[in-house]
Amino acid sequence: MSNNHDGMVAMDEYLETDECADTDEWLEMDVDDEGMSSCCLGNMVLIINTRGAVGTAKGAYPARFGLYGEIRTREFAFHFNPTGEIRYMRGLTRSWPHPWEWLKRSWGNDWIYYSVGLDRGQGRVKDWVGEDYLPCLSYESNAIREATPYTEPGVSTAFSAWSQVYANICCASLVGLPLDIQRFLGDVIRSNDDNALIAQARELHGIIGGRVSVLPPDTRHSDYEVIPVNIADGCLYKCRFCTVKSRAKFAPKTKEAIADQIEALKAFYGPNLQNLNAIFVGDHDALAAGGDLVAYAAEAAYTAFGFSRPQGGSPSLYLFGSCASFSKADDATFAALSALPYKVYINLGLESADDATLNQLGKPITSAMVKETLLKMVDINARYASIEVTANFLLGTTFSQDHHTAIMKLLSSLPKEAGNKGCVYLSPLVETQRREEVLPMFHEIKRHSVLSAYVYLIQRL
Repeated sequence: MSNNHDGMVAMDEYLETDECADTDEWLEMDVDDEGMSSCCLGNMVLIINTRGAVGTAKGAYPARFGLYGEIRTREFAFHFNPTGEIRYMRGLTRSWPHPWEWLKRSWGNDWIYYSVGLDRGQGRVKDWVGEDYLPCLSYESNAIREATPYTEPGVSTAFSAWSQVYANICCASLVGLPLDIQRFLGDVIRSNDDNALIAQARELHGIIGGRVSVLPPDTRHSDYEVIPVNIADGCLYKCRFCTVKSRAKFAPKTKEAIADQIEALKAFYGPNLQNLNAIFVGDHDALAAGGDLVAYAAEAAYTAFGFSRPQGGSPSLYLFGSCASFSKADDATFAALSALPYKVYINLGLESADDATLNQLGKPITSAMVKETLLKMVDINARYASIEVTANFLLGTTFSQDHHTAIMKLLSSLPKEAGNKGCVYLSPLVETQRREEVLPMFHEIKRHSVLSAYVYLIQRL
């Protein structure tokens, strides 16, 4: 394909070349989309105003949503936010591990590799994480398998290829390119310097009061693409096992502080808000702050972030709750949450159904409270169409057999209709030894559970 530094190259001309081989199924664009524009710069194809999937529709691969820009070389495709930050990378040649696998950069500036599966002998990925792909994190977490796709030649080459593309853009003359393409490349140059990406993540964390150390597992429904809105600091419990939650005393924020935070988040995300339609109301036990404060933050965010726009799909709201805060919440609280213009997901940390294990964990609740909470969860799920409550239990080789037996007994004793909605997540401890034994443990509990059961892989933001 010829260099065309002085104007446009027709997309259909490019699509007929060998450089685009085996990529047709991945072109999530309509070449006649209003506003979409493309041209070539050296050996790169530049495409802007590409619209991906409408809403956060589920697919057999991690789809790109909303509006984005793209740079393609013969070997790789790079996608960018409306404000220019790199968002996705994927290989286009056979050296890439799988055509349905992608790299994604989070708003916390972490790279995540989406794999279609690591161990064919342990069943489909969807059976144990609830999705068609497995997020492989670039930082220490509680993964069941030691997945290291970042050392695969095709994957590691993507990072060096992106560095070369960035360097080429920075050194190139943009004279003669369409003005909208020039603006796009200017945003890419300005936004993707390492210091700029680090500063952006720090700005986000500064607005909300620190990094989100753990997202609710239900955020998988939005591909973990959530805007964090903190309405409280700290956690009600100070469990000995927990390595991801704050040790600070629990303290709700004022409405004024929440309003200021939402305005700052609106300015931070800017044009990127059109690609987002979910919020995480934090921090570790937002339900304990009270239904009124949750509703206030949710409604303020809905207005400020423009979630009423039809192209964004139905918005989702995610929050954590505890055994205590969920038990305390009355019908008025759930009615208020149900009336919000969101699908509401509440995730509860129950951890165990065995008293000795709860005591060992430093969890100040009893097995009787856990059972009562789980039954209330089933009831709330049945009564409120727009609320889905889920629960977490711990998994690991460091626990006694009594722990796992108690979980299986409790989950198998639930009424059959409990399986119609909601699920339980089984979270491997970070310090778990003999990780190869954990997935068979999970499958055994899953077979006994009336509720759907999935592995909880801890992601941060």
